[in-house]
Amino acid sequence: MHNFTDTPDHTTSDAFANLVATSARAGLIVASQHEESGLFDKEHKDTRARVLEVRTGASGGLQVHVDSSGLNLGQKLFIERVLLRHLDHENLTGVSIYFRKASSATAGAQPAPVARKTPYGIAVNKKNIPGTKNIIAVASGKGGVGKSTISSNLAAGLAKQGLKVGLMDCDVYGPSAQLMFGLTGTLDVRNGKLVPQERHGVKIVSFGLLSDAKSPVIWRGPMVSKAIEQLCYDVLWGDLDVLVLDLPPGTGDVQLTLAERIPLSGSVIVTTPQDVALIDAHKAISMFETLGVPVFGVVQNMASHSCSACGHIDDIFGGDAFESFLNDRKISCIASIPISRDIRLASDSGTPLVLQENSFAELLSELSKTVSDRLSQQEITGHHSEAPRQSLSDNVSTGDLVT
Repeated sequence: MHNFTDTPDHTTSDAFANLVATSARAGLIVASQHEESGLFDKEHKDTRARVLEVRTGASGGLQVHVDSSGLNLGQKLFIERVLLRHLDHENLTGVSIYFRKASSATAGAQPAPVARKTPYGIAVNKKNIPGTKNIIAVASGKGGVGKSTISSNLAAGLAKQGLKVGLMDCDVYGPSAQLMFGLTGTLDVRNGKLVPQERHGVKIVSFGLLSDAKSPVIWRGPMVSKAIEQLCYDVLWGDLDVLVLDLPPGTGDVQLTLAERIPLSGSVIVTTPQDVALIDAHKAISMFETLGVPVFGVVQNMASHSCSACGHIDDIFGGDAFESFLNDRKISCIASIPISRDIRLASDSGTPLVLQENSFAELLSELSKTVSDRLSQQEITGHHSEAPRQSLSDNVSTGDLVT
């Protein structure tokens, strides 16, 4: 039934044979749990035929290849979770699960190269997310500069204005939106699509709601790219005025996948003011400029520190380098946010600071107003990276925020 490859000489044959047999049994277990999970239609019930191949990888690790045909992201995660749990129960650890279509080339074959007729060699094939009017990417280039904090407060601030807002946490390896909005549990599935959780007027999807909090997601780039695409189109977002994308650090697979598929309205760059962060902020700005995505401006995070005892303001990361950066890129600073214990406490408690009443919340509210103003200005001038969208003011919700 399955094409299990022969074990190489350097692999223990007993262990390999045990993995083959156990993977087949795990396939049966997955099949038996389909109905209970509520994720699968009748045509997906039999998983035994989905275990395509068991083989050794280039580094000697063992791999189980599973047919992904017709499966959405939630179903893949369910199958992976059950397979790994059963393999671990059989004392088979360190096994990787790979998804590929049964008709695809054999594992190990190299994909055909992408024709480099577009920036960075990507094949642009953009498609609107149904019901979504505007999409904003929040990026940093550098990790650890507070991008997710800014993304969460931006989304909550836009919702506070009465807009219909979604937040997609695109960091597969280190998701945090679920913590910053105080969410627990997982995402429900309806008609084969994921249903966002909602808090403070924001619809939220995060890998933190799809995976165990203490277990790492160990996926290669193509799997991450496919997962991000499914989070865009296999989620019941409903009608949104703005979808905020909290991008992971860097300018890699996730960023290029979104540039290929998603018509972005604009981007916001988050950085701290020291050189070690600014060198990567340069790269993030250059990427969006090359891809034709408007950059609304830069958020200077951790701009200064105010001593809680004496009130002394200390620019611990300096300021001259940031000013030179703005002049060099001919770009504006749209918010300057200091280091604050209040911001940290609000983020850890699951209530974005922008929803509270203090001076730091005012700064974050001004940021969301600036971004909404830039979107409105685009509607007036017609400056979009894609075809003009619906008006931001259409169907604005003025109801109470969901808490």
